[in-house]
Formats: sequence, C-alpha cells, structure tokens
Amino acid sequence: MIIRIEPSKGGKLSLIADDEYIMTVDPDTWYSLDYSDGCEIDEEEFEKLKFLIDSRKAYAQALRFLTLRAHSADELYKKLIKKHSAECASHAIEKCRDLGFIDDEDFAFRYANELVNKKKYGVSRIRSELYSKGIDREIIENVLNTLEFDFSQSIIEIIEKKYSDCFSDEKGKRRMISGLMRLGYNYSDIKSALADYDLPEEY
Repeated sequence: MIIRIEPSKGGKLSLIADDEYIMTVDPDTWYSLDYSDGCEIDEEEFEKLKFLIDSRKAYAQALRFLTLRAHSADELYKKLIKKHSAECASHAIEKCRDLGFIDDEDFAFRYANELVNKKKYGVSRIRSELYSKGIDREIIENVLNTLEFDFSQSIIEIIEKKYSDCFSDEKGKRRMISGLMRLGYNYSDIKSALADYDLPEEY
C-alpha cells in the first residue's frame, strides 16, 4: 500500500493509505519515524506504523494526565484505554513506569496520608479507596502498616464537628456510629474513642 501525508487542521497531518484516511498524526511524531510521504509498505509494516503513532499518542496523553495529578498505573491505564488500544495503553504505562513517572507504592503512600489528614478516613475506608485505584493488596497493607495517625483523636474531631448533637437519644447515637463506620472506623475504635470523649454532663 502507498502511504501519503496531507496537511490537516490545527497544524496536524492526515495519514492516508491507498487514498483512505487512517488517522491524524502530530508532525513531530511523523518526522521522527523512518517513513516518507509516498512510500510503499506491506500490511505488517502498516500495522507497525499505526502502533508507533498511537502508542506515542497514548504516551503524550498519559503525560498530560500526570501533569494534573499523580495516578496509579491502573487508574491511568483505564483512562488511556478509552481512546487507545490496550496494547498502546500498556506500552505508555510501561514507559511512564520506566521513567519514574508512575510509582504505585509512592502514590499509595501519598494518597493514604491525604485520606487520613484531609478526609479523616479510617483504615477500612482507606483500604477500599486504594483498592479502587488498582493498588496491589500487598502494597496497600504495607502502606497501612506505615501510617502514623491517632485515629481515636480523628474520631473525636469528627464527632465534635458533625455529631455533637447526637448523644441525647439512641437514634442519634446510631446515626453517629453508622456515619463513623462509613468513614472506615470499626466499632471497637469508635467505642474506645467515645470512652475518652468528654461528654456533656447531661449525656
């Protein structure tokens, strides 16, 4: 088949194969490849060319996502797969990992600390959030074991902020305990924190 390049919108190039439009190509990408306008290639070489172009697009998009915030490998892969093939998305992920742009363990540690300090989540909720990001279970447990945080104090802060009016009846107490458990605290943690909490005398 004959490969041609034609100018496209926004300074891009259109890749044409046997007079059929295939995809849009960034000029920097095209001129970095070992192909020329009007060259003739077979089907196997054509598939290789498409992979080279799309994998570079996937990598460029991965970098754009990473400039906005840190991502886990799985999280980034799921975003890339929406516009790129699984093979190209995986290639982009591996390149980012090799260059140190993705580190699941570092991501998990930073994200866990954010959930602890900003959202006041308990262990089970942190574990669930990390798992939803595609973090390996072993990494999750290692990160949880390194967390240094006074969960009892965190529970007390949450109570004072959201549930200080819940001690007057059983319905209020149940609402408070349910809310704390949704944040990832188990019943024994809540019970221990309440034992240290200085309740108003009337309660």
